[in-house]
Amino acid sequence: MKYLDKRLAQEIVNRTMTIINWNINVMNEKGIIIASGDERRVDAVHEGALKVIETQAGFEIADTEIGQFHGVKAGINLPIKSFDKVVGVIGITGNPTEIRHYGELVKMAAEMIIQQAFLMEEMQWDERLKEELVTKLLDGQEYDALFFDRAKRLGIDVSIPRTAVIIASTDKARVFKSLRSKLLKDDLHVVHQQYIILLKKIALKDGVWNEAATKLELNKWAAYFETQEGISVEIALGSYHSGMEGLSFSYQEAFHALKVGRKLSPDTTLYFSADSKLPIFLSQAQELGLSVSIEPYVDRFKQQDKKGELLETLLMYVEENGDVNKVAGKLFIHRNTLRYRLERINELTGKDPRKLKELVELYISVLQNQLS
Repeated sequence: MKYLDKRLAQEIVNRTMTIINWNINVMNEKGIIIASGDERRVDAVHEGALKVIETQAGFEIADTEIGQFHGVKAGINLPIKSFDKVVGVIGITGNPTEIRHYGELVKMAAEMIIQQAFLMEEMQWDERLKEELVTKLLDGQEYDALFFDRAKRLGIDVSIPRTAVIIASTDKARVFKSLRSKLLKDDLHVVHQQYIILLKKIALKDGVWNEAATKLELNKWAAYFETQEGISVEIALGSYHSGMEGLSFSYQEAFHALKVGRKLSPDTTLYFSADSKLPIFLSQAQELGLSVSIEPYVDRFKQQDKKGELLETLLMYVEENGDVNKVAGKLFIHRNTLRYRLERINELTGKDPRKLKELVELYISVLQNQLS
């Protein structure tokens, strides 16, 4: 990092002038005043600072010595060091006898501010490197020696089983701020323009993912954001695939689960790829131009079924696996009414929903229409 710029120098001036009631100047490694309590002195060359940089030691200027130097006033000037290197000079304007005992205190405060800024930049740099690493995992890019060296330096174990989670919200910043306290040490994240992506550590038992535990945790997150933070979120979960290359597959599943979930169940906030295999397959096929043309039965429904009762009945029939009692109960209709509607679907489409193969064709046609 650049150890001392104008922004950081002005922060040093502002913070040290709250410690003592004297003017403070900060000079860079070239002896130029880059921040001061007296704005008129900024950008001037301070010959006293040049002396400090040359000798690597403090330098005092009394009132009687002002005429010997250019751009100075009475005061003391001390080197600011970072990692044993002089990176600038801090000066206190005033009678050296009166301000000498403040010198080391102000110098130490300046060096602490620089050290703090350096550590913050290091942390931010590490975060950027982590995000680059996560992005590579999501993209399924080739992993070279540099990738593994960087992961090791950042303390990331890429062999830990993880699955992809996408969190979307109109208030992404607040969600992320709150979410960070809920993440495990080995959870990885990257913040995209539209949503937050997690590679979440999961539990395996005999090589099998405890999917229910992950879903329960995500349900708790969604409820927390809704009730405690007043933020609406959408959460999509991909399946677990072993190996580093499996993370990219999981991410793609989570992405498509969110995409199809928004179209098929817009009132839902949690989307699980394991529950939407067929819609996800159709969505991916459409993107690749591989979708099979199925007769547009939905158009016939719309022409003859203005209230949408037949389409609702068909979807409920699929949802309840053809159990007529459950379907009738969910729709609050008599079984004879249900039978009539199924026969009506058969008349309109030429496909009998009570026959499995024909039901599948009808259902795929409906999904294609909804996903288009």
